[in-house]
Amino acid sequence: MNALLIVFACLSLVAAQSTSTSPTVSSVSLPQPTEAGTCFDCATKPLSSLDIPPDHHRHTVYASYTFSIVAVRSVHPISIPRRDASTMEHAELPVFVTAHQASADETVSIHTTQSDPFYHRASLAVLVMMASLAQRVEATSSGISVSVNQVCNKSPVSWTKQDAYCSLNSPLLKAVYPKDSSILLTRNHTHIYGSLWYDNAQQFMCSLYECSQSIVDGKYRHVCTAGSCECSSKSTFCGGPGVTIDLTGPLKTAAGGSAFSCTQNGTDCNMYFEFLKEIFPQGLDFASCDFGECAFASANPNLVGTASVSKLTPAGIAGVVIASVLAVLALIVFGWSIAYQIYARNQPTPPPRKGVSIDFSDISYSLPSGQVLLNGVSSSAAAGQLTAIMGPSGAGKSTLLDILAGKDKRGIVSGTLTFDGVKVNPLDASKLVAYVDQDDLLLPSLTVRETLYFSAKLRLPESMSVKEKMGRVDEVLETLGLSHVAHSRVGGFGQRGISGGERRRVSIGVELVTSPGILFLDEPTSGLDSFNAHAVIEALHTLAHVHSKTVVFTVHQPRSDMYAMFDQVIVLAGGAALYAGRGVDAAQTMKQNGTPCPEGYNMADHLLDLAIQATRGSDGDHARDRSNAQSFMIDIGGGKLRKRKTNSANDHHGSNLMARSAATAAPLLTDNVLREEPGVRVGFLTQLSELVGRSLKHLIRTPSLFLAHISLAVILGIFVGGVYFKSNDTISGVQNRLGSLFFILSLIGFSSLSAIGSFAQERNLFIRERSNGVYGSMPYYLSKIFCDIIPLRILPALLTGTIAFFMVGYDNSGDHFAKFVVLLLLFAAIMGFTCLALAIAITDVGTATLVGAIVILFKMLFAGLIISQDSIPAALRWIQYISFFRYPYEGMAVNDMGLLQIKDTFDGAEVNVPAALILLKFGFNIDNYGQDLLITILLLVGLITLTGLLMHFRLKERR
Repeated sequence: MNALLIVFACLSLVAAQSTSTSPTVSSVSLPQPTEAGTCFDCATKPLSSLDIPPDHHRHTVYASYTFSIVAVRSVHPISIPRRDASTMEHAELPVFVTAHQASADETVSIHTTQSDPFYHRASLAVLVMMASLAQRVEATSSGISVSVNQVCNKSPVSWTKQDAYCSLNSPLLKAVYPKDSSILLTRNHTHIYGSLWYDNAQQFMCSLYECSQSIVDGKYRHVCTAGSCECSSKSTFCGGPGVTIDLTGPLKTAAGGSAFSCTQNGTDCNMYFEFLKEIFPQGLDFASCDFGECAFASANPNLVGTASVSKLTPAGIAGVVIASVLAVLALIVFGWSIAYQIYARNQPTPPPRKGVSIDFSDISYSLPSGQVLLNGVSSSAAAGQLTAIMGPSGAGKSTLLDILAGKDKRGIVSGTLTFDGVKVNPLDASKLVAYVDQDDLLLPSLTVRETLYFSAKLRLPESMSVKEKMGRVDEVLETLGLSHVAHSRVGGFGQRGISGGERRRVSIGVELVTSPGILFLDEPTSGLDSFNAHAVIEALHTLAHVHSKTVVFTVHQPRSDMYAMFDQVIVLAGGAALYAGRGVDAAQTMKQNGTPCPEGYNMADHLLDLAIQATRGSDGDHARDRSNAQSFMIDIGGGKLRKRKTNSANDHHGSNLMARSAATAAPLLTDNVLREEPGVRVGFLTQLSELVGRSLKHLIRTPSLFLAHISLAVILGIFVGGVYFKSNDTISGVQNRLGSLFFILSLIGFSSLSAIGSFAQERNLFIRERSNGVYGSMPYYLSKIFCDIIPLRILPALLTGTIAFFMVGYDNSGDHFAKFVVLLLLFAAIMGFTCLALAIAITDVGTATLVGAIVILFKMLFAGLIISQDSIPAALRWIQYISFFRYPYEGMAVNDMGLLQIKDTFDGAEVNVPAALILLKFGFNIDNYGQDLLITILLLVGLITLTGLLMHFRLKERR
């Protein structure tokens, strides 16, 4: 009995909802239980009326006449209006109808005393019309007689006014109130009047209106959209003696939303009340129903069966609107992309760029903190020459190279920069140059040729043919000496591949396929042995001299044979230019200024020693013990030397140069911008298709991550299905169903954390390629959806959910499986985007993973299973509404158990209650699936938007 008491408490909680006043039920005379559902001798009932439908005038010889007749149980003159269509005249036709009672029929005799042929024809018309509705037509000595019978309608369809008696067969109601219960109904086309009886006592009455009858999918339905109910005085169901569930509150709030349904032969009947759905979610089932009414056969509405048509709920309408808007936007973007692609392919192909002469003066750079990194550096780099920027660590080499290449800097840049004498700003400079970073960031699974061709496809104009682009790739492979490894994988990130020197040349080749006029390289020999370093410098020398490119690079400490290939040398010390001029002239210049290079000593090492001494001061000892180490020279591009003694206050030239503030220098000019050569970059669709193709190759060639997700998904699905195998409809089965759904969502949530580490491997590559103008953030973002979210987040969730669904034994009738899968996949996508957003926002993988795990646990807490929603403090209750777990979990729970009937035995007492009561205690509404689906979709759209914005604004190169 304890279980029953718990159930009764639940029901009482539902019954005590709102007690607002509702309209009083109209006084209706209902039949007694012994009278309802019978037909008294229909032949003894008078024919009260006979309405001739207007379209019956087609039976007459005059189509313009309309007749109506009313027959009573006595001789009575009937006036039939005559309307002549031509003259519009009206005349009264006196027809006498004689009615007398026969043994089994009601006989109506029609005759006329008029001799006008019109009246005879009119009488004949009345006869024809009545005969169409009568059971028998006879000719009598006095004229013509028509017999019309009433019939007994025993079907559930109401013809005029039908009475019905139904005995209840609700297990829950029987458990609460064990005695006999029944419902009496009086129905017509538009109203249902009913009363519920228990133990031969009336409990409450309802008046339902705005009703309509229909036959849908072969089943009769009488649906009402409005109505009201009220309790009978001192009834058991309404707080009277013997009360267990007080329905006073729900009955007062009744406002319609009811439906009476049966099979067409009057079996399997059910009465559903919207206001009692929490207690009786499937309505009240009837053991049997008796129907009866006397009516003329002409009153049969002859309902035509139709197929059911699902009506959209407000949540469904909102979902359709959102989907339509997204579809329209997608079509607009797709159409614009197609148009741009067609336009780009019809543009002329620009010729390969030639090198330009770069001149810069008074280039200064300071950090927001005020620290000066560059101070008035001036020099030049000529086309067709190899220019090296040298200096010790921290001298400002990379900073100067970034400024010349137009990279986005955090601090303040000032000075003047010209290309072939035309002033440019950094943004325009970045469009005209190619930049190779110090670190090699390449996708390890691609071959050398695929890597270069990917760059060519996205950076060369759309108007170039595939053959031309492949020819450009072959040319770069030949120039850089990479033809022998063209089909070898690049390697890296723990994967075997080509050597370090070859990988560095591939990085250079990625930029060279665009045939840039200017090539900047940051430490191209860093981390390479002397042989590979020499090979890289030799390739750059050939590129500058043979192909007339402007090549500028930074180098720390080159070998002497490498130094011999430098055409121009810029030596930095402490952010200022120590020497700038031809490489071969450096020895003579140093000698003239008192700091000669020892015989047999590497000139590059000598210049580096001088730069270090200039930075540290004149009183530091040097290993080489050169007497004039306290001095250094500066050549500002014109060959004129200036000598500065670091301990001399009189020589103001060098000290003035070293002390010049970056803030006082003129900012980089933005007028007279040098424009890019004609030609249109590739369009959105080309970028997207190439990125998706590259990502799929990487996914296929590194199958460990994909196979791990798929295999674990299958294993976990089998594990969950095995643990909760065939959960039944008992109390423990309901617990298993709720627990299994929660566990499936938890598995999907935590497995999505792998998205953080997966993206971390590509993060810097994306930033590098985006800053170099290879592609935009949106195509890359969509490629991540196609090649990460779908195969690694959604597909494994589908496998796990499908296996567990059938093994656990969830409700698979109708569309329940489809509803389950839809919510599951949406949740998997939400968790994938959540982890991707964390990977974008937080650079450190460990920190991002920790935050992700905490976020998932936090959202799980408010899903509705671990803590009762009513127990959450008011100040924190709002958090449950932004929980990613809450809405999918509620939707999946009500989808599985909304119609489940719990059947169990507890302490010897039988329990037969709807599972909807358990869901109600968890705060779940069985009608909320559509709402949960819509909110889940909105959360997903919001996360997609947020992640895209983070990727666009957060992942930018900052130097």
